[in-house]
Amino acid sequence: MRRIRLTRYAPTLVNFNNYGAYRLRIEVTAVEGPDLDENIFVYRKNPPSPYTTLSTDNFEAVAGPPQMADIPAGEPNPDLNWPYYRLNYVELDVASTEQAEAIWLEIQQETCVLIDAMNRLTQLQAIQDVWCPGPPDSSVSVSTSTSV
Repeated sequence: MRRIRLTRYAPTLVNFNNYGAYRLRIEVTAVEGPDLDENIFVYRKNPPSPYTTLSTDNFEAVAGPPQMADIPAGEPNPDLNWPYYRLNYVELDVASTEQAEAIWLEIQQETCVLIDAMNRLTQLQAIQDVWCPGPPDSSVSVSTSTSV
């Protein structure tokens, strides 16, 4: 069985230079399943702000099965020119508590889609075998090796 526990923190009013926003934080606080980890939130790494030198990374999405397999957790892979990574939390500044509630519901929904997709991957069944360019000669021993 696969499950993910999300914890939402109360939206906090943040005032900065006379601009107000509500900060929404959602965190993965528990995971069940051998092929899941807590880092389900995909971020894009951006250059630091030239004005503050602070990180300006953007939350992009809740990961799907391919992103869980391909995108590293914690930081982008420095050997690839691919600026994506996964974290176990998302923090967003939004205009209202209503917007925070809508995002919370959408993230719950997307997390359930991830679980459903992971469950479907384990239900795949082989329906056809094909030999290319043709079947082996019956007098030749057939190897099932997958070496390249």
